[in-house]
Amino acid sequence: MEVLVPEYYPFFRCKIGRCRLACCEGWPVTFSMREYFRLLSLECSPELKRRLDAALHRTARPTEEEYGQLLPGFDGRCPMRLADGRCALQAEEGESALPDVCRIYPRGLRPGEACCANSCEAVIELLEREEPLRFVKMALEVPCPPSARVCTFETCGREMEIRLWLIALLQDRSAPLPERLARIGAALADMDEALRRKDAAAVERLLSGEERPSRPGPLPPAGKGLPAVRLLLERLDDLSDSVRQWGEAALARFDREGPIGAEAADRRLREISSIWEAWMENILVNHIFFAQFPFQDRPVSLRDETIALWAVYALLRFLAVGAGDGTRERFVDTAAALFRLVDHTAFDRYAVPILKGFLPEDRLAEMLTV
Repeated sequence: MEVLVPEYYPFFRCKIGRCRLACCEGWPVTFSMREYFRLLSLECSPELKRRLDAALHRTARPTEEEYGQLLPGFDGRCPMRLADGRCALQAEEGESALPDVCRIYPRGLRPGEACCANSCEAVIELLEREEPLRFVKMALEVPCPPSARVCTFETCGREMEIRLWLIALLQDRSAPLPERLARIGAALADMDEALRRKDAAAVERLLSGEERPSRPGPLPPAGKGLPAVRLLLERLDDLSDSVRQWGEAALARFDREGPIGAEAADRRLREISSIWEAWMENILVNHIFFAQFPFQDRPVSLRDETIALWAVYALLRFLAVGAGDGTRERFVDTAAALFRLVDHTAFDRYAVPILKGFLPEDRLAEMLTV
């Protein structure tokens, strides 16, 4: 099967037991009825059988596709994880014994495309590069059929082209990253208007460059959006275990030190990596492609999708500066933790209403100045 992938895709390798925060920690692994009964009847050692019997549960509302779960223990650890970090099931029975979700993660397979989630620390590490992220066609052997694509938006048949057009806007390094994100918001508003009219000619003019998208107004002064981002993070701390540790550390640091200027924030980011802005750009581009922005599989307005993307950038920067200790490893950990929330929940559905309850619509771009 030939698919479009980020160019790092064939080089991704699981770190196995070397992850600081393993992908199986803290959340249940859900799988099909077929896989549930296969694991339940697996012929294996008594020790592995004991682990499986303790870990396997049916979901609260079983369906054929979401029938069974491997539930974490009271400490958040997957019961299948060995002391050295490896999976007991894979160590004894091989990779083919794993449920599909464990074999595939962090890869997301969709018809015609594939990508890796930023919630995996190994992916964040692969994105630390000065060159912009590129996308290539390649043949893949996939372990299971890709998920069906559900799109609730009018796209005039140009969905992928629109998504790559927005990525190109984000990769235009003639402007700072916050300004590029603001430009995406203005361009997507133009595209949304054309799509609502089902005006294929207007869509083509935007994609071809014949018609330049609208320019956003100037961003407010640096730091203007800090109160909104603080409020959002405080609310997310109550909703998500994945960011709580880093969110509390960042909030405590800013309470202790007070607001800092843009130059001081950039200096802290340079301590992490000399190419921190390119790294953040690549992280956001990878997120856009993985999440199929702005055409996700739920009926959220394109404007709200834009606001959610701005919130992702603001939180990433806030956590990197506030919870960072100047090391690359801490940034990787905080970024991966943030995307465990962003990529694997309906982040836009609850983050956007929180922000709209605090800021009027015409001031939401303030988040980009954090």
